Amino acid sequence: MIETYTYQRVFPQTVLGKYRFLEIGSAAQIASVVDKGAFNDVVDVLEGFNLTSQLLLTKGGSRGPIPRLIDGAFESRGWIEARVDLYKRAFLFPGQNSPTVENDPLGARANEVLISETYQQGYSVDNVKDRMALDVEWNPKDGNLDRDFSAYRAWHQEGLIDAAVLITRIQEDTKKLAKQVWDEFIERNPQHRGKTQPVEYGTTTTANFEKARERVLRGDLGTCPILVIGIGEQAWDGLPWDGRKVQYIKDEGFLALVDSFGEIPPGITYELVSI
Repeated sequence: MIETYTYQRVFPQTVLGKYRFLEIGSAAQIASVVDKGAFNDVVDVLEGFNLTSQLLLTKGGSRGPIPRLIDGAFESRGWIEARVDLYKRAFLFPGQNSPTVENDPLGARANEVLISETYQQGYSVDNVKDRMALDVEWNPKDGNLDRDFSAYRAWHQEGLIDAAVLITRIQEDTKKLAKQVWDEFIERNPQHRGKTQPVEYGTTTTANFEKARERVLRGDLGTCPILVIGIGEQAWDGLPWDGRKVQYIKDEGFLALVDSFGEIPPGITYELVSI
């Protein structure tokens, strides 16, 4: 597939300087014109997100803190998780002028000429608004990319979306940055020397920008326009790690900073994490 670069024209510099991009089918240009409201949401969320050291050094795959954080920002803007199932019926009409069943596709006449009937359950997309689909894949198994791209391709083929967006991490950036942040923390806090770095990002079978790029450029999405957005060192806020991780507090339904090395004490006042 041939890369396009319309994102350079439609995103502000505050976004262009913060992320890495891969685009086919002029996805950004199409979305900015046809799905302007949804596209503006993407701009707002990207501008508001910062990769902190706490986020970087918190374990978690597909439902880790970064997907929860970004998905939550889209949910607050009216995006929903959705799945499209397809139900198709095929009819065989004898002769050129045979009456159709357009006005009564489930009636008796339809059943007389019905030759095939299929129901296909589709994959869920984490964020859908207007005619845009968007997923966040931070560090799950790379098979998640195949699932996402199959969904985008099917939705586009059926005329349900104009473009798709995938937000993911840049492998080499996050691997190098996590080690740097951890090493600097140990230098400042030698009492933790000998402990294992919480997240290393060294696994080669997880979803990331590089893996997405391979699939996109070999044509896995067919003709569906897509914009892949990579999070790496440029999105880091530059602050050192303070030994806290980002945890989803299930009973309360929010993300908060907690001590990475100890138990959460009862009655604690949380510092919330949001975009």
